[in-house]
Amino acid sequence: PEELRATIESLRGIFPGRRLLAIFQPHLYSRTQDFYHEFAESLSLFDEVILTDIYPARELPIPGVTSQLIYDNLAPTVEKRLISKTEVIDFVSANKERIEILVTLGAGDIENYASTIAEILKR
Repeated sequence: PEELRATIESLRGIFPGRRLLAIFQPHLYSRTQDFYHEFAESLSLFDEVILTDIYPARELPIPGVTSQLIYDNLAPTVEKRLISKTEVIDFVSANKERIEILVTLGAGDIENYASTIAEILKR
């Protein structure tokens, strides 16, 4: 969560006054369970947050631990959506006209979408 906060503060400094959108893929069920409040607090510094499913890596699911925990704790001022990772490209395509600054964040495989997202936004 602190690394997220530092990233967001840097983005705010680089792009003052611009609308910031994050696509965030939580990493690990245990980390989400332990830090969902802190993740939500940091992510609430964005204007809009798109949450995807948790990247499990080496873990099995923990009952009741989903991205919904973060979603439910985002500040009410944040525009937010909860989508599956497979819906990311469709979301970006459908919303490209209104996206100013987009960043993908996560320690899972969300980075695999970066080049496709960049191509969509260039069009």
